[in-house]
Amino acid sequence: MNFIKILLLVFICITYHKTAVSQTSIGFYTGLSTPSEQINNVYNSELLTAENFSGKMKRNAVDLGYHIGTRLRFGLGDDFVFIGGIAFSRFPQSKIIVTVPNANGVDTLRATLSTTQNIIPVSVGLNYYLSTKLVGIYGIGELTYNYLINSIDAEYYGASIPLDQSPTYNRVGFGLGIGTEVDLKLFTLNVEGKYNLVNFIGGDSNEKPKSFITMSLGVYFGSMEDSKKK
Repeated sequence: MNFIKILLLVFICITYHKTAVSQTSIGFYTGLSTPSEQINNVYNSELLTAENFSGKMKRNAVDLGYHIGTRLRFGLGDDFVFIGGIAFSRFPQSKIIVTVPNANGVDTLRATLSTTQNIIPVSVGLNYYLSTKLVGIYGIGELTYNYLINSIDAEYYGASIPLDQSPTYNRVGFGLGIGTEVDLKLFTLNVEGKYNLVNFIGGDSNEKPKSFITMSLGVYFGSMEDSKKK
């Protein structure tokens, strides 16, 4: 929660700083999200354990998802632009098969879990401009505080299994990418590609890296032209 308070303080300071008005732009973006195989590992383990139960989990691959977000940008000089915002990434339903071993060595199906993953990253970072002539080209570096919200529908074969059907947790991660933009005076259009690692800090001891790649199209209103002229 301290991280969120710091983010809110940064937003307030930038929003109300009198000299920042002409160098600030606010925008919206959306696009596709390509997940790693660990995104739907909602229990952060290959085993499902509950009271008087232990079973193996086999996860299906996660399909392509989508994201939407809003972002504030504030010029810090010729080359750097502060960025901060919040987004919502959703990945479609996938299946987890839960089995238990039996005496003859053949696994017995005990449950089919239908899972949907939602990730809400709150981010701060910098854009570093490699070029601002005609078409802007810049690198992206972000620190993110991620809310991972999962919903699960379970179909049991035999007795039900006591498990959390809405596991939710928080992790600190980062994003690295590259973008390009065209300033059309009234607004700016940009395209960005970014690698997002969700659980860089704060994961369980056996938790594997969860990541996804985003391709985004954005539009920004307001001008930072004076702040990054070369």
